[in-house]
Amino acid sequence: MNNTMPQVSDIRLMVRAEQPVLSARIKVSYNNLEGMFARKREEALSLLRKTGVYMTDVPFIIYYDFMNLDMYDLDVEFCFPVSCLMEGNEGVQPRVIPQSKVVHCLFKGDYDEMDYLYGEMTSWMMQKGYEPEGTAYEYYYRRKEEPYDDRLTKIVLPVKS
Repeated sequence: MNNTMPQVSDIRLMVRAEQPVLSARIKVSYNNLEGMFARKREEALSLLRKTGVYMTDVPFIIYYDFMNLDMYDLDVEFCFPVSCLMEGNEGVQPRVIPQSKVVHCLFKGDYDEMDYLYGEMTSWMMQKGYEPEGTAYEYYYRRKEEPYDDRLTKIVLPVKS
């Protein structure tokens, strides 16, 4: 394990613009999460290839009820940000994630070590008088094949309005 701080940015509040996505909301165990995410990503990319629409950012996962996660029955939504609302299929559906106030921070390292940052972010929100909305978004900027210590993830926690 390296000695560098895994949190690579300050915790900040911002307004996130609305975002069209292709998405799939499912229940899945933590052990099957990665494989299912890869399958849904392929479905989304297959649709995109036919239309000429592009992804505008890295794929992300919304974890519903992140403060009470059941690792055997995660309620997640795999999202693939696109430049415009487009047709989906039975595997991935179009929707728009509405504009919202969020707290975000970048994390570098193994996914298993992110818990502390969730705690830090939640404390930061409470200290500033904000309340977490209950979902967590994780944007994955590095490939799974990369060494654990080099993975970069943006954590976004929506704030109750």
